[in-house]
Amino acid sequence: MRTVRSFRLQWFLILAAVTAACLPPVIFEDGTAIAAPRRQQAKKKAKPKPKLPDLKTPEDKLKFLAIIRGQFPAVRIGRTSTFTSEDLDDSLERYVARGTSTPFARIVDDETFLRRVKIDLTGTVPTRQEIKTFVDDPDPKKRSKMIDELLDSDAWARKWAKYWRSAVFYNSDAPNSMVNRQAFEDWLFEEFKSDAPWDRIVAEMISASPKRVRERKAQENGWQQDYGPNNFILACERKPEIIASNAARLFMGISIGCAECHDHPFDQWSREQFHELAAFFAPGKYYMTDEFDPTEKSVVPARFLLGEQPPASLKPDQRRVAVAAYLIYNPDNYWFARAYVNRMWNELIGDGFYSVDSLGPDKEVMHKLVVNRLAATFRYAAFDVKWFFRTICNSRTYQREIRTIEKDRDLFTAVRPARLRPYEVAASTRQLLGQDRNIERTINRVFDADPSVPQRDLEGSMQQALLFMNNGAIQRRLAGSGLKKQLAKIKSDEQLVREAFLGVLARSPNERELKRYTSYLGRVQNRNEAIDDILWVLFNSAEFITKR
Repeated sequence: MRTVRSFRLQWFLILAAVTAACLPPVIFEDGTAIAAPRRQQAKKKAKPKPKLPDLKTPEDKLKFLAIIRGQFPAVRIGRTSTFTSEDLDDSLERYVARGTSTPFARIVDDETFLRRVKIDLTGTVPTRQEIKTFVDDPDPKKRSKMIDELLDSDAWARKWAKYWRSAVFYNSDAPNSMVNRQAFEDWLFEEFKSDAPWDRIVAEMISASPKRVRERKAQENGWQQDYGPNNFILACERKPEIIASNAARLFMGISIGCAECHDHPFDQWSREQFHELAAFFAPGKYYMTDEFDPTEKSVVPARFLLGEQPPASLKPDQRRVAVAAYLIYNPDNYWFARAYVNRMWNELIGDGFYSVDSLGPDKEVMHKLVVNRLAATFRYAAFDVKWFFRTICNSRTYQREIRTIEKDRDLFTAVRPARLRPYEVAASTRQLLGQDRNIERTINRVFDADPSVPQRDLEGSMQQALLFMNNGAIQRRLAGSGLKKQLAKIKSDEQLVREAFLGVLARSPNERELKRYTSYLGRVQNRNEAIDDILWVLFNSAEFITKR
């Protein structure tokens, strides 16, 4: 407790230092002083002007945030803290068993595990050879080794860069000339690839201040959109209200947007709290329109959601840094870590402890102690993203068979079947049919879905089904695919069916399927057309676009 109280004091002191407060100077590694000089002790000495940085450049902002991070007690404590996959399973199974008599699902076989973990960590499905090699490997630790291997791959960084690009831009109305989605994704890719912690990634996004470069056309980097981190602010059209709403939703799991117009109807947030948060992102004074008379406006000072108020003299860039520090490093603000844990848990298990983006004080939660423990350990792990994925993927909870779950009390007794993201469907199709940019663009458009919508609420569409069933280009490529040519050379019906299942669904057929498909091959006259039929059926099955 002493450590936490000490940190709270230091945190507010550092925040005050941004405004020429009277703090001991804080020194960068290169010797640059960034905080105010000490308070003047002698009356006769003239008070020197504070040598404070404006924090205008991304480098200065990150340096300052790094200093605050270095004093965050959870990061220091975490160096000696451990929380394993086994700890997670024991804790969760104990709480789940208290509320339901539904038995836990069995652990999946090697084929199912490999497809699931490869989709989750890289967005791709394993090849037939990869499946055979993995299944034949007698090493009892092969699953953990595979998780480590996938986490070290570029595909892992790319998969989650695509995910967050989609999360940030899905509801954005920003004009294309103002943003660079690919630059944003590429920056995230480099961050994940270099093992950047989640707090630093988010801090860079929120503290960014892209400016209009007048001598350039908007679409020619006129908004500095080629610099990846700027694109979160640009996706929000640089509007304080949208930035506040999206930052709270995406990084704190709090849907506070409706409080822009009125007090939140189902939660504790007031209209004033929303606009006080939005004031952090204003280029100057921030005005709130009167709720009942739109011609009346009043100045609103910046204030954090929990009521703390930073010094009024903060400059706009300094306010961005202050709100980023508050959002991430305020020891009383647990939402940041909990929001990431809950959202990623939802992606991996199919259900969250909370509904995604619904972590407000009055929202329903399942097994609160477990999610709190997991979120706290994520902080202790210095927001290490790979630590989180490694812990979950090695758990029994993650490796259980799928089952549709109707009652909340049965959550986490099994893994919920989940629809693949559009880029995952496109990647699976590419592996089967070969690269075709037109087909991939169509798939990305037809299968597009808001990544912030919980898996249980996602539904397929007739357009998706018809695309795979009737698209001429897809049918031609399937009939001429490398898999089709290889299957045509196989004389054994049973072997042909096994290879077809592995090639399309990344699993072996069960006995019933094997009997049914070989029986079909034995009846038909045209073997070549029969192979086309088998591939078409497997390709159009729900399994192809589902994580199981």
